[in-house]
Amino acid sequence: MMIASFPNFTPLTLDDREEYERFVQSYPPFSDISFATLHIWWNLEGKLEVCELNGNLIISYYQSFDELNSGLSLVGQNRVDESVKILLEHQKKVGYPVRLVHVPQFVVDKLEFRDGLDIEEELDYNEYILDSQALASLENPIHGRTRRKVKRFLREVENRKVEIKELDTSTPEARDQILKSILSWETNRSSDNDPHQTEHHAIKKTLSQSPQLGIKNLGLYIDENLCAVFLYHTSHDKQYYIMNHLKVDYSIPFIFDYMTHTIADRAVRENINFLNMEMDLGIENLRRHKLGLRPVDFFRKYTISQIVNKLL
Repeated sequence: MMIASFPNFTPLTLDDREEYERFVQSYPPFSDISFATLHIWWNLEGKLEVCELNGNLIISYYQSFDELNSGLSLVGQNRVDESVKILLEHQKKVGYPVRLVHVPQFVVDKLEFRDGLDIEEELDYNEYILDSQALASLENPIHGRTRRKVKRFLREVENRKVEIKELDTSTPEARDQILKSILSWETNRSSDNDPHQTEHHAIKKTLSQSPQLGIKNLGLYIDENLCAVFLYHTSHDKQYYIMNHLKVDYSIPFIFDYMTHTIADRAVRENINFLNMEMDLGIENLRRHKLGLRPVDFFRKYTISQIVNKLL
């Protein structure tokens, strides 16, 4: 992949995975800059593009159905002040909103001069970081609520056959089973959180491109029926599982908590220290769920825009 120099952009394709991952390997493993997440979520319309500026990566996050959260982002730590200025001036020149979006904290921390800049934390896009060992053992008192939920789930299914296994998503049969199961679970649980069916499109893409994206999975079967599935990939530093999708049959009490505990246990056995449970996107129920898992940290992101002086 030959990355174009700003203001020109290069489409980011599946063939570019190895070179792209070399480019970002020194950065903290934010989900939104991982190759897999970029393709799953930010390339739904085939418009994902990147370029290089002062040795930094510029990502064009753009979705026509979500222009409020679309725009350019800066990923890197080289001449950050100069790079931010160039990008904001470019946005103004071409008539786009004068802002950068989803800028990781490790970039913002390198800004030396902040006069004239409005730097706002994107609370809906912060990524939840969980301690794998703590969530697998559930020994710490702060995980008492989750521990009780896991025990209640186990009581609910104590006379049933419960299995955790991987699905071979290279086969149409496995992909079809996952998609049909998710649709079935959601039929019984109305929600208006995803009016554009964005996640359904993303899941289809995840499953069809799982080998190229390095996507793995865990399925929870109860009495031979698929009741939950976790689609994830391992970060470039091999320290995190990054969650791409966790879908469960909510008609089974406490299944989400049991599945998260199970994922943490798998992570510990594979020497993975953390789970990156991604964002809550401002969805209140999801935020409560994820906060209840007691995150140990957040990967924080920011919008950077110019302060406009107005005459009083």
